Amino acid sequence: MDKNNGENSKVVYDGEEHGNVLQLKYPKGCVGPNDNDTPACAAQIIQPLVKTADTMWSAYDIFFEDGFEFQLGGKLPGLCGGKCYTGNAMPQTGDGWSARIMWRKDGNAVQLIYFMGQESVYGDDFKWDLNGTIPQKQFTTGTWHRIVNKVSMNTIASPGNGDKNGRVQTWLDGELALDVDTLRLRDYDTVKVDKFYLSTFHGGSSAEWAPTHDCFIRYDNFTVSTDSIAVKAGAPDTSGTCEGENCGQDPERIMPRAQNRATVAPVETYRIDGTFVGRKNTFPDGTTHQLKNGKRVKVVR
Repeated sequence: MDKNNGENSKVVYDGEEHGNVLQLKYPKGCVGPNDNDTPACAAQIIQPLVKTADTMWSAYDIFFEDGFEFQLGGKLPGLCGGKCYTGNAMPQTGDGWSARIMWRKDGNAVQLIYFMGQESVYGDDFKWDLNGTIPQKQFTTGTWHRIVNKVSMNTIASPGNGDKNGRVQTWLDGELALDVDTLRLRDYDTVKVDKFYLSTFHGGSSAEWAPTHDCFIRYDNFTVSTDSIAVKAGAPDTSGTCEGENCGQDPERIMPRAQNRATVAPVETYRIDGTFVGRKNTFPDGTTHQLKNGKRVKVVR
């Protein structure tokens, strides 16, 4: 978003449950992050965290709009630390890592992790199938999904020699989908979870990854916390790995801004004679009226 002056992003109203949400456009024919001076194919922001830690949680809600083309795959936001290796840059000295999310063909969900000892120069895929014990998780269009990640740094045997016990866990729609605990994410204890990488686009880099028309994804309730996050919206923490002072608390306490924010609503305006004037999203006030069917209307002269 910072690369294209927001031309692929806008805030839209999604109904009473979610209110205002972020909508990103994935343009026709566009692939890759475009890390040079050209616009990002959707969004590319590395956000440093105010607080860093060896263990961090993140969560967001995601909605692939109807007609979204998964093609061969694409990137979704996730946590990273140190140099936040991505692309074809392999960690060589244990000074950085990343654990973004990907959709693959047909919406299959995986964690794309860059770490010491990875097999592929482009990071290694870890399927969301709980090590083959559950069916492969998939993203579907036309429904809200909730993603919760927990990343725990590996211990350090000695400076420059990290242990292979870093852990990444992921829950999709309240169900544990990934739990890998053999990762060498760092070789120095100064490397932490210190950034949220809002990196999302189709690709890959070749044309077969690109959508054939403009596609859209909606996002809501972005949260990053050193305390545990409820893995299912509207329910207490059930992850089995609850930590911190907010352990077991309702998401209203864990995500106060997301749950308690003021939202706009669609209001239809009519003249006294019944003529329809227009419809726009606005904050309800004393001049609007809610009908029995839930619709809000406003009457003008």
